[in-house]
Amino acid sequence: MNTANQTPAVDDYFGLLRRRYIYLITILPATLFVCVMIAFGLQPLYQASATIMLEPSSVPKEVIATTVISYSDQEIEIVQGRVLTIKSLLPIVHDIDPYPEQPALSANEKAQRILDDTSVERVDPVTFKPQSESNAFSLRYNNRHPELAKAVDARLAQLFLTYNQVRRTEAAGEAAGFLQKEADNIVQQMREVDAKLALLSGKYGDAVPEFLGRNQAIVEDTQRQLEGLQQQELTAEEKESVLSVQLSQVSPNLITQSGDLTDIATVRAKLTEAEQRYTPDHPEVKRLRRALQTLMDEQAAGSSAGIKPAANNPQYNLIATQLQAARNELAGLRSQVNSLQAKLERSRSLVMQTPVAEREFSEVLRRKQVLQNEYQQAQDKLQNANLAQTFESQQGGERFTLLRAPSDPRSPVYPNRLGLMLLGLVFGTAVACIAIAVSEATDKNIRTARDVSLPDDAPLLASIPFIRNRGDRRRRALKIGSFVAAYSIALSLAAALIIFSAHR
Repeated sequence: MNTANQTPAVDDYFGLLRRRYIYLITILPATLFVCVMIAFGLQPLYQASATIMLEPSSVPKEVIATTVISYSDQEIEIVQGRVLTIKSLLPIVHDIDPYPEQPALSANEKAQRILDDTSVERVDPVTFKPQSESNAFSLRYNNRHPELAKAVDARLAQLFLTYNQVRRTEAAGEAAGFLQKEADNIVQQMREVDAKLALLSGKYGDAVPEFLGRNQAIVEDTQRQLEGLQQQELTAEEKESVLSVQLSQVSPNLITQSGDLTDIATVRAKLTEAEQRYTPDHPEVKRLRRALQTLMDEQAAGSSAGIKPAANNPQYNLIATQLQAARNELAGLRSQVNSLQAKLERSRSLVMQTPVAEREFSEVLRRKQVLQNEYQQAQDKLQNANLAQTFESQQGGERFTLLRAPSDPRSPVYPNRLGLMLLGLVFGTAVACIAIAVSEATDKNIRTARDVSLPDDAPLLASIPFIRNRGDRRRRALKIGSFVAAYSIALSLAAALIIFSAHR
C-alpha cells in the first residue's frame, strides 16, 4: 500500500499547527500589534454632522405667489457656494478658534482649513443615508477636537439657515424695489403726458375733441339766432326808411300865415292857389315862395344833418323820435348780428380745427391709456411683491429646516480603528497561513508514516514517535517565556497608546 497518496486526516492538520505554530504566534500578533499602533497612533479626526432639509412653502402658491425664483435641485449648491466662503467663515474663526494647536496660521488660512475639512452630502431626510436626489443634506465638519467639531458644525449649520432666510428676504425686497421704480417711472411718464395734454389744450382751446358736440350745437343755435336777427334787421331797416321819408316831408319849424301849422306840401298847395289867383309880384305869392324855399332849405339841411334837435314842430318831433328809436333798434340789431356772426365764425373755426386736434389728442390719449394700464399692472404686481416680502421675512416660503443638530462625536472618523484592527487580524492570519504553507512545502523531513513512499506490497512495520529530552523541554520553556514577555510588552504598549489616545 502506498501511504503517500492517502488523504490527510484531521490529526495531520493539528500536527502541522504544532510544528509550525511559531509562524502563527509571531506573524499574527505582530501584524495585529502594528495595526493597533497605527490605529491609535495616528492623529484622530472627529466628525460632527448636522442634517438640514429644504422645506417647501407652507402656503400654496395660489394664495401667495412668491417673487423669489427657487430651484430645489440647485438651491443647496447655490447656498453652499455662497455660504462656504472665506469671508463668511472669518467670524467663526474669530469667535471659535478651530485650530488652537496651530497658532501660526492666520485667520484666512484657518478659514480655508475649515473649507477643506467641511463636506456636504445629500441624504435621505428620514433615514439620513446618502441619496443623490434629495432635498436634505448633511453638513459634516472634521476636527481633532470633538467639542470644536460640534461647535464649528453648529455655526456652519446656522450660517446655512440664516443665509437662506436673509437671501430670500432680500430677493423679495429687490423685486418690490424694482417694481416700485417701475411704478414711479410710469407715474413720471403719465405726468409728462398730462403736461402734453395741457399744452394741447392751451394750443387748441375750445377746439379739443371733447368740445366738438358743444361747438356744433353752438354753431346750429347761433345760425338760428342769426337768421332771426337778420330778419328783424330787414324789418327795422324798412321801418327806418319809411320814417326817414316821412321826416323829410315835415318841416321841423312852424310856419304861421293863418295861424295853422303847415309843411312843404301845404305851403306848395297854397303857393299854387296864390299863383292862380294873384300875379307873380303879388306879396302873398312872394311870401309863399320864400316860405317854400325856407322849408325846402330846412328839409335839405335836415336830410344832410339828420334830425334837427331844436325843432318846434310837434309832428316833426314825433316822427323824429320814432325814427331815432328805429335807428337805435337797427343799430342794436346790427350789433347783435355782428356779434353772432363773429361767434358763428369762431365756432365754425373751432369745429374745423377739431379733426387736427383730435389726431394729436388721440395719440396722446392712447399713450395715456397704455400708461394707465401699465401703472395698474405695476401696482398689482407691487402689492403682490410687498405681500411676498412680508411672507418671506416671516419664513413662509421655501426654507432650510434643521432636522438633526450636531452632537458630540464619540469616536473618530479617521482613522477607522476597528477596521484597521480587523484588517490586521485578517492580514496577519493570511500571512501566517502562507508562511506555514511555504515552510511545509519546502520541508523534506519524514515525520509520519504518510511521508514514506513504499511499494504496494511492502507493509509498514512500526513508527518511532518524537521523544523530548530535558534540553528540548528547557528550550521550549525559554521560548514560551520569551513569547509571554514579548506579548506582555506589546500589550502594555498598546494599552498605554490607547489610554494616551483617549486623553489626547
